[in-house]
Amino acid sequence: MAQQVSRRSFISGAAAGTAALAAAGTATAFAATPGADHATADNAIVDDTPAIDYLAWVGEAPTISEDQISDTVEADIVVVGGGNAGCMCACAAAEEGASVVVIESQAQDSIFYYGLHDIASINSQFVLDQGVDPIKKSAFIAEYQRRNNNRTDPRLIKKFVDNSGELVDWLVANSPAEVADKVYVHNLDTNQAYFDNGGDTNGFKCWRGSIQIDFNGAAATMVEQAESQGAKWFWQTTGVVLTTEETTGTVCVDSTDENGVLTSTETEVPQTKVTGVIAQDVDGNYIKFVANKAVVLACGDYGANPKMYAALQDEQRNLFQAHGLSTDNMTCAMFGRDGSGIKMGMWVGGSMDPVTRTLVSPQVMYSSDTYSTNLLRWGAGFQGGQNPWGSPFMWVDASGRRFTDETFMGVFGQLMRAERNKPGRYYAIFDSKYAEQIAAMAPEHFGMPIGDGDYFDFDSTFASWVERGAEGGEVDEGNTVCAWGAQSLDELFEYMGLSDDVKATTKATIDTYNGFCETGEDEDFGRDPNTLLSISEPPFYAIMSVEEKPMVGTCALNGLVIDENQAVLDKNYEPIPGLYATGNNSGGRFAVQYSTPMPGLTLGLAMTLGRVLGKELAAK
Repeated sequence: MAQQVSRRSFISGAAAGTAALAAAGTATAFAATPGADHATADNAIVDDTPAIDYLAWVGEAPTISEDQISDTVEADIVVVGGGNAGCMCACAAAEEGASVVVIESQAQDSIFYYGLHDIASINSQFVLDQGVDPIKKSAFIAEYQRRNNNRTDPRLIKKFVDNSGELVDWLVANSPAEVADKVYVHNLDTNQAYFDNGGDTNGFKCWRGSIQIDFNGAAATMVEQAESQGAKWFWQTTGVVLTTEETTGTVCVDSTDENGVLTSTETEVPQTKVTGVIAQDVDGNYIKFVANKAVVLACGDYGANPKMYAALQDEQRNLFQAHGLSTDNMTCAMFGRDGSGIKMGMWVGGSMDPVTRTLVSPQVMYSSDTYSTNLLRWGAGFQGGQNPWGSPFMWVDASGRRFTDETFMGVFGQLMRAERNKPGRYYAIFDSKYAEQIAAMAPEHFGMPIGDGDYFDFDSTFASWVERGAEGGEVDEGNTVCAWGAQSLDELFEYMGLSDDVKATTKATIDTYNGFCETGEDEDFGRDPNTLLSISEPPFYAIMSVEEKPMVGTCALNGLVIDENQAVLDKNYEPIPGLYATGNNSGGRFAVQYSTPMPGLTLGLAMTLGRVLGKELAAK
């Protein structure tokens, strides 16, 4: 008797599988109690942390009857969400002659395109014309996949590599002059020591190639151009639910006979085809949008949805619970996206990306009202407001001990290490060679620029710390930050308020670290020898951070499972006819953490893949 080989199935929104997955996908996170005795028969550790239902956030799709529909609009392509990825998708499709409508919840006169608009690209002509060396595409793909443990879809990364240069050149060419004239290449004149050392740190390679552009200042021009080509934006209109029809399709089914011989047979199966979307405008009216070719979900991430965040970002949830904090307010720091696009895809049978620990988090180290600076972000009040992400200096914990390789790549790799330690104070300690130290660091995600008037004025800022002594650093508003400068380490430790024991431990730690710098080998954590500079030449500096709660991040980067064509896949990894996802509605792009061989990969990937998708759908 033939036996059908079942395919792997991940979290699915298909109605048939939801209940079973909800039951099977329930887990309990345990909060560790410092100093607790080992459990015994009479002294058992009882955990009352509520179980997490990984599918509770999906909910039921709303039902909108035909008599509730006030208007019907028809187009080739309906894009739900007009942000960075959706805008690029619509503009590209309109360029290629398709009829396009865009449903965007924000108002036209106040829309904000989220992100810092540093946009990664590979071999754009604009970047090459600035003197940047061409990038070997295969090397970039290999580095990207290595950083992500090969858990991202290399086919999507290849599409980015092959098309991101064209995207950037298009952006520059189609921006108004006041925007185009100010576009610049990130890290063009900084971090030269990194490249002189062979272009890697700890075996991680980075490249120059990203641009900084004021997309918020350019987007209106691009929308206007797309509208002149027939595209239509529906502002202050929100997608509610997808419309579908039942159809049939052909899939290949693997089976084995009684002798174990494997065969593949094309079989006709029932399918759910997405035909459009019902949306609601600012006045409460329901509009049916009919898509002749495709619906594209580009609604952004789920960072403003605590239920989704707690269920899907399991590492952050467990850290919150270990800190004794409620997960009810686990939301991302910047973006207001509620996961509506993902839920719409799940309601018609889509699958959720199983890689869940993926988010951008430029504020990993939390600062309360008491402390206005941290190891990662030194306060917007400093001159220029420059945020030096990923401090390269030696770090110690509250006891005065090093705890990590401070130069570990991934922007937040080393910072997440601090977060996994005991909450409390952390310090970055360095000396007068800070410019040399910064120059030796990789240019990953801004780096820490030195000596450019357009950037942060480290020299004057650090000098002011020395002048203020025990009072610490000063920001523009006159507020004091927890940062100090002194002519001796003993004096610095006194300003920092360290106990005698911690002073002794911190001094011993620095002595050990300086020994590693002399021998060129970090025997404790394996820090790249090209970045080892001793803490030996006054003045000396320290910056304090207080880690009070785990990171909440900026945006979540896992979404619906898609294939290389960005079609949304069902639980059997078959495309759902008529449905696509791009930007932060889609998965397959990031894993482990936000690891960047080049700054601006979130927007670079989103906007490039959005533009590619628009072109491909228009050609159908």
